Amino acid sequence: MFNALVKYFPTLDAKKVISKIRSSRGFTLVELLVVIAIISILATLLLLQLGVARAKARDAKRIADVNQVRSALELFFDDNGGYLNTNVMGVLSPTYLINVPNDPLATCTAGTYNGAPTGTYLSCYQYGYSTATSPSKFQISANLEQKNTNALNNDTDFTAAQLAGWAGAGRPGNGPVGSNFELCNQAAQNTCVYDSGQP
Repeated sequence: MFNALVKYFPTLDAKKVISKIRSSRGFTLVELLVVIAIISILATLLLLQLGVARAKARDAKRIADVNQVRSALELFFDDNGGYLNTNVMGVLSPTYLINVPNDPLATCTAGTYNGAPTGTYLSCYQYGYSTATSPSKFQISANLEQKNTNALNNDTDFTAAQLAGWAGAGRPGNGPVGSNFELCNQAAQNTCVYDSGQP
């Protein structure tokens, strides 16, 4: 091959070309370490953002679940003249819901909306109702992982006074001054409550 190159480029010295190829061994250790460090920093940043995106996706599912169950409860009310008088949501399936949704992260009893805590700030979905015989009011709620201002500004925001005397597991979505349930600080239960229902 070098003979063909020498034919077209007579000043080309084949020995110099071969020695140059052999002398260039690749990257130095410092160059490789710098590239590895840059890649690891970028990977760490990507993984952090991926965790936030997953939390937002779980919150979107929680909001959709609350709204879906609310619609099912409204259909149940139309057929029965009252809302569900138990926090076991299996009654809604399969007539009003194909599957009763559960929190995507919390470990909960399937179909039971009792608000059982499952960690520092997460809990199962909660359902509360106004009277035990034929409920005319209800609340369904979920704890969010991230502050979703748009969703929290457009939810029902039951107060503790509205839920007084209710059965089930209702929880305030917005309390009196000094006890805001929409702080979303992940320090305790019920600090980032998205709720919906019929006050």
